[in-house]
Amino acid sequence: MPLGFVREGESVYLVARERSAQWPVDLLRRSRADLALPDEERAGTPALITEPSERARVLGLFREKYGEAQFSRWYDHPARVVRVTLDGGSPPSPPGSAGYYSWLQAEFDNVADDYDRHITGNRMNLLLRNRSLAILRERLRDAHRLLEIGCGSGMETLPLLELGHEVTAVDISGRMLDVVRHKAEASGVAERLTTRELAARDLDGLKTPGGDGAFDGAYSTYGALNCEPDLSRIPTSLARLLRPGAPFVTAVYNRWCLFELVGYSLTFQTRRALGRRQNPVPVGASRFCVDVYAHSVGEFERLFEREFALEHLEAVPVFLPPSDLVGYADRFARHFDRLASWDAAAGRRWPFNRLGDHFLMTFVRRR
Repeated sequence: MPLGFVREGESVYLVARERSAQWPVDLLRRSRADLALPDEERAGTPALITEPSERARVLGLFREKYGEAQFSRWYDHPARVVRVTLDGGSPPSPPGSAGYYSWLQAEFDNVADDYDRHITGNRMNLLLRNRSLAILRERLRDAHRLLEIGCGSGMETLPLLELGHEVTAVDISGRMLDVVRHKAEASGVAERLTTRELAARDLDGLKTPGGDGAFDGAYSTYGALNCEPDLSRIPTSLARLLRPGAPFVTAVYNRWCLFELVGYSLTFQTRRALGRRQNPVPVGASRFCVDVYAHSVGEFERLFEREFALEHLEAVPVFLPPSDLVGYADRFARHFDRLASWDAAAGRRWPFNRLGDHFLMTFVRRR
């Protein structure tokens, strides 16, 4: 597809204004870009630019090339700035490879400073967090030392720190961890926070002063586990870190979302209705612009059943829309709290507890 670009030596810079644009995802997932430049065809290795000063410098090059008017129309406030190094290219990165995790890390680094607005500015994203926080506060009430897998910008980390818990927060994004540390310092709870830059798949590499069974509870909601191509190592790694009887709360992207199944079927959008059956979920069939992996309740329970017993299951939300379709919820803003209450009640009952946008599970570490 034709794109504006700036070339600087053996680097070509591209800009995607919309986060939903598919072409940068395709390039970054494959770790390869094939470019038809005005005077030659070249291949190269793409990388997401996340360092603020470098982004600003590159955007300045676009402003110089295209002028202020065109820059404001095409490139102002971009979602991604991509550098393609013209080195002859590299083979595509398969899921689970180092290249995949480098891309994933860069994507979350790229949105770290704006992540809170993404959550709090969307009533459905906020509903997800409120529902998970309610369970975390209740179920982890007596757990002193907690492990958080994929802390993001700390939407759940900070409330739990403020309740007096000690939290070891791990995340693949160093910039997300910076955000969490700054929040903890501003709130006066930094002494109870420990951070580690780590992907969920690498929990085996987490060293704790207390050794095996060092944590009284753990949680991972709406993020890290959804981005893992292979979860098979995680239950055993997590069980090693938790004491017997410790709870583990997780919120997982569901393969079977009632709102999408019904809504998209009624509008004859079969691909969207069944978009979560394919892993990773195709860009355009979900709101995510990184690789995301959907799971059914049954397969997720079976994955953890050897080391963990399922204690509680609920769906969130069931009848209300996913966050990318928040416009439908906004139409009923005056009645949203009542609708959310009804949705929560339905989400705790079979079969609706298996048909939400996400499912919330509470496990207990087997003794």
